[in-house]
Amino acid sequence: MRFRVTMILILFFNFASVWGEAQEWKIVRQDDFVRNDGVEGILQDVHFTNTENGWAVGLGNLVLHTADGGETWVKLEFELERAIDFWNLYFFDENVGFITGVGGTILKTTDGGVTWGQKKWEVEAGVSGRRRLTDTWLVDAKRGFMVGENNTLLRTTDGGETWSGEGRGVAVGQTRNNLERIFFGSPTHGWIVGSFGTLLHTADGGETWEPQNPDTDSNLHGIHFLDSTTGWISGQEGFIAHTNDGGVTWTHQETDAYDNFYDIAFVDNSIGWAVGDYGTVARTIDGGATWMLGTAGSSTTLWAVHAVDKNHCWAVGEWGLIVAYEGE
Repeated sequence: MRFRVTMILILFFNFASVWGEAQEWKIVRQDDFVRNDGVEGILQDVHFTNTENGWAVGLGNLVLHTADGGETWVKLEFELERAIDFWNLYFFDENVGFITGVGGTILKTTDGGVTWGQKKWEVEAGVSGRRRLTDTWLVDAKRGFMVGENNTLLRTTDGGETWSGEGRGVAVGQTRNNLERIFFGSPTHGWIVGSFGTLLHTADGGETWEPQNPDTDSNLHGIHFLDSTTGWISGQEGFIAHTNDGGVTWTHQETDAYDNFYDIAFVDNSIGWAVGDYGTVARTIDGGATWMLGTAGSSTTLWAVHAVDKNHCWAVGEWGLIVAYEGE
């Protein structure tokens, strides 16, 4: 009997600890059904340049901006030929940013998001169609990359004014491989994750890319590096792995999660978050040695997460939901 009581108390306090972590998240923008303000759409990505200014993008031309840390959001209007499903949002600094989406759509701002202009993707000979673009990274003010579906990898050498690269179709019977995220830990060392355990690495600033072995064939969705050696990747069925040698070896980290993790973010060697299906949020304070599972106050799937420091983190997802983590 004493053993049973002890075990119940341990489980209770463990649950309370996890529940306490979950309560530090709050819903700052309700889902479309509750809000009912006519501004609808699934949100795919979020990015903050500081603790106050942030953007979120989604399907159907949806772009939102906040200037008060996410307390209020304003929809931006775009004059495009047709409604575009936006998938990615990236800022190089507080002024220069990009929005990408289906059909190879590329928008750029140089004034902190006040105005956006459409940029050109120069398709190489023999390549038909422009593919959905899912992530962006500038190595410096001139050189950068974009990735997308069907092994799309684009490059710019003029700060994102023009882009060139491939977005090839898939023949009947062939497997479609999508590149989901790109992240540089230094000007020379970068990584790309994608379908079926795809993990690519460059050690020369993107001139060449070589495969690394993450010891999984599951789809990889999220990636974050602190420098040229220390990083994490996330993916299907609660998968998270960590490297401290630049991806030469990867160590799987136990999360006790069975749902997919679509994005991951760290602010230092200790503190990070991963988000995914059914509002699942995992948080670590020891570099991923242990992960605390909880929810962000909703069962809505979360597609992306972004943090600016250990006390300020945001996640977005289906039905226009936005949640925020507020630490001490």
